[in-house]
Amino acid sequence: MQLGHDLRVIADFLSQCFHMPIFGRSKDLEYRNAARLLNEGKVGEAVDALRIIIEKNPEHVNAYVTLAVALMEVQEKPTKDSVETVEAFALLDTAAVMDPKNPIPHFNMGVMQRNLGLLEESLISFEKALEREKRQPLAIANMAEVNYELERWEEAVRLAKLALIRDPGLESAMGWVRVAMRKAGMLDHDGNVIERPE
Repeated sequence: MQLGHDLRVIADFLSQCFHMPIFGRSKDLEYRNAARLLNEGKVGEAVDALRIIIEKNPEHVNAYVTLAVALMEVQEKPTKDSVETVEAFALLDTAAVMDPKNPIPHFNMGVMQRNLGLLEESLISFEKALEREKRQPLAIANMAEVNYELERWEEAVRLAKLALIRDPGLESAMGWVRVAMRKAGMLDHDGNVIERPE
């Protein structure tokens, strides 16, 4: 008996009738294949596939975000004025408007801005991501690192601590924290924490 197969056929049929999945996650194979291409480093193919997805479904927020990421990756040395970068920013702006509660377009905007050296702008984008989803340890970690790059030692340490509280697995990526603590006057010459009166 093929009961499992028959139920899947019925569910797929009903999904097509109502244009939505009946149970579980959407089986968006085209998008998953495009994302796989990007992960495999086949960036040009991923860009083409994502453009087709957006043409077919102009409301596909994830495709906009992923295409923006792919457009940055396709560039050997991205600049803020390149055609690909300008398009990537426009795609993320569109995704943010289409899904205003979604933190991902803002997070990716922050990453792009940071990679382009637009550090102050990246902090604003990461903050917007956190306004939509407060428990984003990667956004907080990026903000900590940007503050470190801007030599704002105390803010960098404060944000690093917050990121580590949210995700202790980030510790290995934060080797710079002791340097920031020393520069902020939080560590003595032997590496001991200096107690400060509250």
